[in-house]
Amino acid sequence: MFETFIVSLAIAGPIVGLPWLILHYVTKWKQAKTLTGEDENLLDELHYTARRLEDRLMTIERIIAADNPEFRLRGNDTLPVRELPDYERARRN
Repeated sequence: MFETFIVSLAIAGPIVGLPWLILHYVTKWKQAKTLTGEDENLLDELHYTARRLEDRLMTIERIIAADNPEFRLRGNDTLPVRELPDYERARRN
């Protein structure tokens, strides 16, 4: 009796367990694909902070260039910085 239980468990285990395991992780992966509202807010804050830091860097470079004629502003010897329009949260998808 115990041997038949072990054999039936060995046969039923992979038949039931493997599809359950696969379907479980497929649903987890589908849920993880989307951004939560908290993630979107964090990305918005990071984008805003990056824009402010870029503005500060450009201001510092202009001040240094005014004080030191030898200093080259970014863009003179490299590719020009791409100008982006101001960020608007309403335009977000």
